[in-house]
Amino acid sequence: MPRRHFTVGEIERLIPSLESIFTQVLQLRMALRREEQKLERAGVRVSGDVTEQSPRSEPAAVRHARAMFQGYYEALSDQIGRVENLGGQVKDLDLGLVDFPGRRGTQEILLCWKLGERALGFWHPVDAGYGARKPIDDLVPREPPPLD
Repeated sequence: MPRRHFTVGEIERLIPSLESIFTQVLQLRMALRREEQKLERAGVRVSGDVTEQSPRSEPAAVRHARAMFQGYYEALSDQIGRVENLGGQVKDLDLGLVDFPGRRGTQEILLCWKLGERALGFWHPVDAGYGARKPIDDLVPREPPPLD
């Protein structure tokens, strides 16, 4: 299947959805950190196994924190999945950074949006990251070509 390339306009129409998703992502990240701190204070090392079934011998507060952590983690994964279903690649949760495949002339690029940006203003090469962002120019299509 050919790779989908986004235009500036297509991504800008997704910005309200992306803002809504990342508002939830930031709230979920804060909630995850709270539960992680509770678990660490209880001596539970937070890693991939924190979501495993907790032993009955653990205090109820630890079992509750594990369950809450798992719930928040699953909700966060769902939000990331929503971005991916829109065609984006989440690059940084704390910044709300998302890349979308695009073109600049014949060059494959990534169109780069960050939470708080009201319009899509930047792109970077596929082999570079956020630090290599360049302003959108006339070589980056604003809208898809008209169908014949």
